[in-house]
Amino acid sequence: MPLDMHTMSTVNVTVTAMLGIVLVFTRARERECPFVGWWGLALLIQAGAVILAAASSTPDAGDLLAIGAAALILGDAIKWKASRQFVGRRANLFWTLLGPVGFLLVAQLGYFQSFDHRLGAVCTILALYDFAAAAELARANGERLASRWPAVSLLVVIGLGYLSWLPLNLAMPIHESQWVFASIWFPTVILITLLLRIALAFIVLSMAKERQELEQRVDALTDSLTGLPNRRALFEAADALGQDKDRRGDAVSVLIFDLDHFKETNDRFGHAFGDRVLKLFAATASAHLDGGSIVARLGGEEFAAILPGADPLEAAGAAEVVRRAFAKSAAFVDGLPVGATVSAGAASVAEIDGDLNALFRRADAALYVAKRAGRNRVELLVPEDGSPLAEVEAAMRSSLRKPFAPLTGPRPFKLRA
Repeated sequence: MPLDMHTMSTVNVTVTAMLGIVLVFTRARERECPFVGWWGLALLIQAGAVILAAASSTPDAGDLLAIGAAALILGDAIKWKASRQFVGRRANLFWTLLGPVGFLLVAQLGYFQSFDHRLGAVCTILALYDFAAAAELARANGERLASRWPAVSLLVVIGLGYLSWLPLNLAMPIHESQWVFASIWFPTVILITLLLRIALAFIVLSMAKERQELEQRVDALTDSLTGLPNRRALFEAADALGQDKDRRGDAVSVLIFDLDHFKETNDRFGHAFGDRVLKLFAATASAHLDGGSIVARLGGEEFAAILPGADPLEAAGAAEVVRRAFAKSAAFVDGLPVGATVSAGAASVAEIDGDLNALFRRADAALYVAKRAGRNRVELLVPEDGSPLAEVEAAMRSSLRKPFAPLTGPRPFKLRA
């Protein structure tokens, strides 16, 4: 049984408007979802466009058809704008308005004399905006959103659907808008487009929800002051590294840093300045440790790092590089003579055995030794692998004598069994 065009138009307007209202309401309730709000506005505009297009079939309708078609294009242009903003790219107003305003101007100049010509132009422009929106959402930007590719796929399918109207329009042209209600194929494609629009609206909601959950998880695992991973994130990373079967048999090292006399820095310069010093150390450690390292703030003035693949010499060397760099950068902060320094404890194992907790405890013990020995130094607990301590010390002295020469005072780097 053929679909009734009047009924189909009513359903199309009602459902599209309801979807738009739901999305706009979601945006009003959750301010963090501008993507959803823009999509809802686009749907409301397209619902109004269908009403204008339907009204164009009445006598003396004037240019309602062209205005309705331009509004329909504007709705898809706003979806493109929303998709672009979703991936963090600026949406140029010129490209947003080019489609609808360009179509309206060309129609006013009389280039589209018949309904089928206008329909062909509208379908082509709509398809271009849908393909452009799909291309924007395909930009992952490091986010793992399960709904991303279904949204991209639906946008491509909708765009192809609009293009599929073109051969139908050529085979069975609709020369006047009044003929729409007598068309055999027009109600069917309207229904298919509406169903795809509904599915896409729900996926848009899902994408926004996924991003919110991802941002909340990132916030829960990030230190708000320094931007580094926090204690929870560090130990989750340690657990994941310990369970990674591909890394079994690899060496791994842990460094724990503690800023020396940090309470005195706070008392002398104020807590806001102390925060500045903490951020300075975070930036220094991140810049001077290998890119594969995991640097985190444990809390207060204490930081830690996991160095996958690093043996004792490499771990101690990395800690010393950070110690020296921080002593240099924190000598004067914002023109004030701070002279901040850091102590570090290092521990290493030759093979990852699935549990790094013992390694953290050993690094913490090494840090305690460094603090007791005068601070501003690196202490290393060598692995209990049966290697004579004298041999390890000899290797350290011969290969690292210059890099570990102290800035001032006694030798900052020592080995501990």
